[in-house]
Amino acid sequence: MLTCSKSSIEKQDDRSYYTHMNKRENKKEVILLAGMEVMKAKGYNGTSVKDIVDAAGVPKGSFYNYFASKEQFALDAIDYAAGEFRDLSQRVLKDSGRCPLERIKDYFRNGISCACEDQFKVGCFLGNLCQEMSDASDPIRQRLDQILSRNSKLIADVIAEGQVSGAVSSEMDADMAAEFIFNAWEGALLRAKAAKNRAPLDAFLTMLNRCLGVRERA
Repeated sequence: MLTCSKSSIEKQDDRSYYTHMNKRENKKEVILLAGMEVMKAKGYNGTSVKDIVDAAGVPKGSFYNYFASKEQFALDAIDYAAGEFRDLSQRVLKDSGRCPLERIKDYFRNGISCACEDQFKVGCFLGNLCQEMSDASDPIRQRLDQILSRNSKLIADVIAEGQVSGAVSSEMDADMAAEFIFNAWEGALLRAKAAKNRAPLDAFLTMLNRCLGVRERA
C-alpha cells in the first residue's frame, strides 16, 4: 500500500486549489468580457442578466456564482476596463524617453484610432456609464469618479513634466488643464457617436495644441 507524506498531500491540495481558482477566475472573465461587449452596445439599462449569460454561453445560475447583482457586474466591469486603460495609458504616458507633449498627443491619437475602428458606436465605456448611471447608482458613480479622476491625474503628471522641460506652457495649473482636457475628450467622444464621424475628435486634437500653449506651424 502506497502512502503519501503530509507535505506531498499539502502540495497536491495546493495544486488542486489553484487549479480550481484559475478555472473559476477564467469563467468569471469569460462572463465579464462577453457581458461588457453587450453593455457597451446597449448600455446598463438596456442590458439584462439574460443578455449577459446568453452572450457568454452559460446558464443564468452561473452569473450569480460570480456576481451578486447586475450592479456588482457593472462595478467589476468598470474595474476591468480601468485596468486595461491604465496599462495602455502608462505605456504611452510614462515613456520617459519621449517628449511629454508627444506622449499626450499619442495618447489621444490612439483613442481616436480606437473610436474609428469601432465606427464611433461605443465611445468611452466608462464615460457612457457615467452619463447613464450617475443619478441611478451611487456605488457606480463613486467608482467612476475615482477612476476618471485617476485618469485625469495621469495627464496632469505629464503636463507638469512638459512644463519643466519647456515643451508645454507653464502659464496654467497642470491639474486644472488636465481636468479640462480630459473632460473635453469625453465630450468629443460623445459628439463623435452622434455625428458618426471623426470630425469632433480631430477638432479636439487641434484645440489640444492650443490648450497646451503649443503654436501651430505655418
